[in-house]
Amino acid sequence: MPLLSVNQVSHHYYSKKDYTKALENISFTLEQGEFISILGPSGCGKTTLLSIVAGLINPTRGEIILDEVSAAEPGNKAHMGYMLQQDYLFPWKTIKENIMLGPKINKTIDNSIKERADQMLEEVGLQGIGDSYPDELSGGMRQRAALARTLITEPKLLLLDEPFSALDFQTKLRLEDFVSQLLKQYNKAALLVTHDISEAIVMSDRIILLKPRPGEIKQVFRMPPELRKISPFQARQHPSFQAIFDEVWKEMSALEKY
Repeated sequence: MPLLSVNQVSHHYYSKKDYTKALENISFTLEQGEFISILGPSGCGKTTLLSIVAGLINPTRGEIILDEVSAAEPGNKAHMGYMLQQDYLFPWKTIKENIMLGPKINKTIDNSIKERADQMLEEVGLQGIGDSYPDELSGGMRQRAALARTLITEPKLLLLDEPFSALDFQTKLRLEDFVSQLLKQYNKAALLVTHDISEAIVMSDRIILLKPRPGEIKQVFRMPPELRKISPFQARQHPSFQAIFDEVWKEMSALEKY
């Protein structure tokens, strides 16, 4: 069984006089350890789809199944980790306190969680700064702390809403490599929303391209094994990268003419 199943999901936004179709008949599956990117023109419903998968929005039609249980079930939300464009660290809390926010909300903090937080700090390259505050860290370090906060709850699925878009290009490249390596280490499944074709290519096993509103699946691109075996930075230099980029760019550019 797949870890995640998105089954014939459609979503409409209603106003007093009319309604807008945001998504139409979206279906795909995601396996354990697999990375899928959702790509498409602005306004095609990418973030809406991510919110539906997270159980934050109930779809107009269709269903989301995570590990054979409906994502609408309250307990199933705890099995997902959501990482946003901004780190949203609390400035009055230390980095370690920010990382332990999930267990604190769930009232599961004990000595093992505190030890886990120290371990996560080390694994994301932030050892020795657990007592620092967010405004003492660079943007890249803050996003690493946000990643540690997401992973400490040991989610089955990571939902990534353009988590690197606010960073400078050099930091973005470094974090792509870091996150890719960490997800492979933990064998985590991830669903990424991005506008960046290059990022989608180097991070993903598959890319799902959505049409403009209403968002429908236009095409699915499967990345070749030789790219998935190397780091995202190395994948950008691989001989096959440009041809894949050109293919995805061509399809996406055609959609933006609608």
